[in-house]
Amino acid sequence: MAEKPEIAVEADPLSCSRPRYRQIFDTLRARISNGEYAPGQKLPTEADLMRLFDVSRTTVSRAMRDMELLGLITRRRGSGTYVCKPRETGERVDLALFVPWVESGSGLPYVEGLIHQRIADIASHGQATLLLQCLAPGAGPLEDRMINAARALVDNEVDAVLYYPAELPGELMKLNRTVVDLLVAAGIEIVLIDRDIVSYPERSEFTRIGYDNRRGGVLLTSHLINEGCKRIAFVGIPEVSTVVTNRLSGYYEAHRAHNMEVDPRLVHVADELDLTESFCRKLIEECQPDAIIGKMDRYAAIIGRHLMAMGLEIGRDIKLAGFDDEPIAELLPVPLTTIRLPVQAFAQTAYEAALRRIADHEADVGQLIVDTELIIRESTTRSS
Repeated sequence: MAEKPEIAVEADPLSCSRPRYRQIFDTLRARISNGEYAPGQKLPTEADLMRLFDVSRTTVSRAMRDMELLGLITRRRGSGTYVCKPRETGERVDLALFVPWVESGSGLPYVEGLIHQRIADIASHGQATLLLQCLAPGAGPLEDRMINAARALVDNEVDAVLYYPAELPGELMKLNRTVVDLLVAAGIEIVLIDRDIVSYPERSEFTRIGYDNRRGGVLLTSHLINEGCKRIAFVGIPEVSTVVTNRLSGYYEAHRAHNMEVDPRLVHVADELDLTESFCRKLIEECQPDAIIGKMDRYAAIIGRHLMAMGLEIGRDIKLAGFDDEPIAELLPVPLTTIRLPVQAFAQTAYEAALRRIADHEADVGQLIVDTELIIRESTTRSS
């Protein structure tokens, strides 16, 4: 199908009674509503709109962002901005956050729970609803339970699913693909949350909202190196997690940047149940680390408890750090240095991505990465 011609826009004079971005928004929306701008037509570039309305790029970008959130326009990378078919007045968008590895909202870990709360809050202020879909309580094969939960979303006729992939070992990772394919076959748009449905370095065809975990790994490891640490251990399960793989990549990158080699014995594949006193004692005695990074704050907290029982003083005898900035990080006997994940920005990005996919299922896909922040506390800064 031939592409419809670009729209020629004449700017209306802007008054001082309302914010300029809102006046641009109202002008363009009115022309879409009255049919002057037809679905499928291409709008001028932001640079053109800046000249037409005599405003800054920030002002134009704010107006276009708000129009995109309402599904009035869609942006395609390398192509331009196009008019969408307007949604009928009062029509609501039905979204779902699908977490296929817990049985209820009360079972959500801290960060995942915050993401759910923030997206639900954003949706409540727009024309959207958010359903939290978990596994049905009870026994049975994991595959059956995940598929049944996906079918429930199909029955509910949701418009888009924010899918939070389960971290599964080996061949079981394919269950995520099975579930997503079932949803796609039903015409449901997919946005992946936090991690991909394939193992690194592969990448799926879906939009993924993630934190910059690699940079977080670099920031955290570089901080420890700058504190004088030379043998930094990393404890996690990278082989089943895009997130932890990226954190570990940052760990290695920081060592390379400081011309340091990593002793392979310092990198440990361990599940939470493996973090026993004997594990920690063996780590200290055989590997002699001067710092330990846990793949998340909970790992670091468990390890720290065992180290203190062994008579080591956190922050002085050995430094300790984690990821996620959970409440426990600040409340530990020695407050924990960690990487904070800005949940509000993450939730807003995920919500906007879902609306873009609903407005135009051919909209450009890719990875949308939200930055992280290093939070330094006493677990890495206490002096001898």
